[in-house]
Amino acid sequence: AAGSDFLSVEVSDSISELSGFTLVLNNWDDGGGRRRPGFKYTEDFAAIRPGSRVEIEMGYEDGPPMELMITGVITALDPSFPASGAPTITVRGLDRLHEMRNQPKSVSWKDNDADIATAIAASYGMRARVDRTLDTGERLPTPDGVVPQQNMDDLAFLVERARRINFEVYACCDELCFVQSREGQDPVALRLEWGTSLVSFSPTLTFAKQVSEVTVRAWHPYSGELIEVTERRLDAEEVPPGRRPADDLVRELFRRDKREIITSEGVLTAADAKALAHSVLERSSDPFVTGTAQTVGVPLLRAGRNVELTGLGKIFDGKYYITESTHTIDEGGYQTTIHVRKAYV
Repeated sequence: AAGSDFLSVEVSDSISELSGFTLVLNNWDDGGGRRRPGFKYTEDFAAIRPGSRVEIEMGYEDGPPMELMITGVITALDPSFPASGAPTITVRGLDRLHEMRNQPKSVSWKDNDADIATAIAASYGMRARVDRTLDTGERLPTPDGVVPQQNMDDLAFLVERARRINFEVYACCDELCFVQSREGQDPVALRLEWGTSLVSFSPTLTFAKQVSEVTVRAWHPYSGELIEVTERRLDAEEVPPGRRPADDLVRELFRRDKREIITSEGVLTAADAKALAHSVLERSSDPFVTGTAQTVGVPLLRAGRNVELTGLGKIFDGKYYITESTHTIDEGGYQTTIHVRKAYV
């Protein structure tokens, strides 16, 4: 497509959904007095054929090098022939993980989760970036027996395995990432201050999902042995000095501890049970403070990265984790919207 035909470009990513893009193109050629007027893209779709590979970079001509935002393929075309104004066509696409959907299979794996992710990525011609340790520093559990993939497509299976150990699954260009959450671990990508670089911020506090203790209880499918592990939150290790963790505030406000017992998850070893309990604890505190922030376009603000928000007061100032980002370039310029969360006040 010609650069002058782009009316808007949008790229979105998420730690829990596929990344995608939306392009809106002018679909009318007036001929310029030299040729017959006609539609640019809906005569044969040659320039925007479904399944075609698309790479999108964003940034500023006079700034740092452009950032590759997504590598994906075209999955949908939405032409518009309005009552007034020029016709347009909207081109939508998804990252390469969409290839792993909608093909259920039943497979038995004998590898740990990192090796499983690597093998699945290779079957789609993708490289894999994997972590081989948990966020507790322990190595990934080695399966006792087999890990069943029962009538699940590869993406759903990887997401389910990641959920058990507090990992994330996403595509980074042609790479499958099966990694620990970087929440609170990596340096912040940027510091945004309300009233200057932070245009707006709309936060929400949620108290209902905070859990102080998780017990995983299961019976080994072959030996019948009881497997039971309890994990408790270690407040001092989870929040910056002078701040309060979510469950501590809930305990003060509602005078209770919330405990959760999980018995429906199939685990094969105590290490599996411990990793699952830890993951549930981590995920329960994540949504305590959530919010939507808007700023001028910044390619570095991507899902899976940390950002610092300031100028919002003690409760809402702090280091947040970006769970979704949307980058839009249109006639109004380049804007970035991010969805963020943190687990303390």
